[in-house]
Amino acid sequence: MSPATRLRELLAEARRDGHCELIPACHDALSAVLIQRAGFPICFMSGFAVSATQLAYPDVGLISYAEQVQVGSNICAAVGSSMCVIGDGDTGFGGSGNVRRTIRGYAAAGFAGITIEDQCYPKRCAYAKGLAVIEREEACQRLAAALAAREELRKEGQDLVIIGRTDCRHAASNGGFEEALARCRAFADLGADVVARLAVSGVC
Repeated sequence: MSPATRLRELLAEARRDGHCELIPACHDALSAVLIQRAGFPICFMSGFAVSATQLAYPDVGLISYAEQVQVGSNICAAVGSSMCVIGDGDTGFGGSGNVRRTIRGYAAAGFAGITIEDQCYPKRCAYAKGLAVIEREEACQRLAAALAAREELRKEGQDLVIIGRTDCRHAASNGGFEEALARCRAFADLGADVVARLAVSGVC
């Protein structure tokens, strides 16, 4: 069973049983293995945490696609098939071509899923002042590029759970609660497996 298939099963079980799946964040292979040994079936490779622990830099778009993929590959190899790893794909690291490369690279690294968000590139921590997001139409185009890349993967026998994430709730422009809901609905209509809205204290 592929990591993506297993993740879809776990999410479907959670929906059917009406419970939330607690997903701790990891930043390297050791932290992922500790999460695994604690009995969690899913973990999230946080871009914020990777930037902090690997580079001692804040989450302001300084860490590269290649660095994220390398850390993710180490994490996925360490935990094997018994835990699903969701990777922070940030904005896809650029335009549609970059998004395609990111989707394919994360799948090859062994991730079960990936988040793609609607911040402007280069991004910053979602809690920072002056948070900027792209227009809703452009956000949908970015997610559509990710979904198209996933369809390419499926033709090759691979897969990846796509999580469409909006950080617009507290953006300086193009933001607000109603806009966040509208983007989540748009992402779902496009075919995202999961949609997420970043709140003040976390993803909900």
